[in-house]
Amino acid sequence: MHSAGRRAFGFVLLLLLASVVAPHAGCAADKPKPLTIPLEPFGIPKAFFSGYFIHGCFHLHAAGTRLFWLDSTHIFVAFTTNAPCTFRSHSEPENLRTLVFDSNGVKIASHDWSLEENLALFAGPNQSIVVWKGSKLEFLDAHLQIVETGELAEKPKGLWVTPDRRTIPLLSADGRNFEFYGADPLRLLTTIAIDQSTEANAVEDWVPGDERVAGAHCRDNKSPYTCNKILVLTPDANFLSPDGAPWSYDESDKPVALHPIGFLDSRHLLILRQEKKLFHSPEAFIVRPDNSKTLLPSAGSQLNLHGIAGVAAGGNRFALEYCSEDEEGDCLGYKRFIVEDTDRKKDLFEKTASSVFSHAQLSPDGKSIAVLDNAAITIYPLSAPE
Repeated sequence: MHSAGRRAFGFVLLLLLASVVAPHAGCAADKPKPLTIPLEPFGIPKAFFSGYFIHGCFHLHAAGTRLFWLDSTHIFVAFTTNAPCTFRSHSEPENLRTLVFDSNGVKIASHDWSLEENLALFAGPNQSIVVWKGSKLEFLDAHLQIVETGELAEKPKGLWVTPDRRTIPLLSADGRNFEFYGADPLRLLTTIAIDQSTEANAVEDWVPGDERVAGAHCRDNKSPYTCNKILVLTPDANFLSPDGAPWSYDESDKPVALHPIGFLDSRHLLILRQEKKLFHSPEAFIVRPDNSKTLLPSAGSQLNLHGIAGVAAGGNRFALEYCSEDEEGDCLGYKRFIVEDTDRKKDLFEKTASSVFSHAQLSPDGKSIAVLDNAAITIYPLSAPE
């Protein structure tokens, strides 16, 4: 009897344990796992992600490497197939390979380009890929087929990608105007003159968004701690539209260095702020037209904010790239990719990657982030934005 009772008690205990453990096991099984897309079968050189290269032999390859989402289900990657820093790579024609994958890792399209054509590729409006060749722009779809071409009056001085990709901002050849183009068809939408006032003339570097630019106004070029006011300019035609008026963020009463990084949307600008104190590292803030600001969590005292790695629709979720920079602004050692929500006190996602060729991009819906590193693309699922 005692033996049978013990057996019955043990059976009941096992049932209780199973009822407690099973739900947790189910939750673990239901958690989405990262998807890895190996790129070695598609010709990416192994040397990209190993060792440290001197500046003279990796700049071309670093400039050619790209990673971005076309939409929430298609991702674009580009890399040179020439192995860097070898005698053979100098004798071979420089080749850029571009590929499009779906979110399940299936290859949709591929195309090779000769870098002798002096081209650049970037994400454009309407989920397009833009090929920039001098004054000519070509627009490709997810199958890398040309769907539109356009010719500018002259080769622009610079060209940028905005978080929303609604427009293509470019700096005119004379450096006096930012012009914002739409696509399908290619057309000029609006213009911002950046020599319109003495104050604007004192800004050397501008960061464009969609139909707006931001730059730090410096009272004295000899000290960065006089760059304590940020101007946001918008086209005259947009003044009466919602969020269309120009604005500024001002700390002119303090010895601080302010530097704009990029727009999250029309009312939220990401900046770096550094006080004139010993052992004070730059801090990342979101500033707004009403002069309010939000401090972002620190990525570590040894890391600098290098740029924005994607903004989800609405601007409330975004990814950032941090690294330790040398005097020329190149990343040394390693990079760190972080995903933030504007209303969270902690990072949503963090990943350390190699310093030179790694890239990351947040998906447009904010539900995943793709990281290019170690000769593969890894897509990490994130919790749905609130």
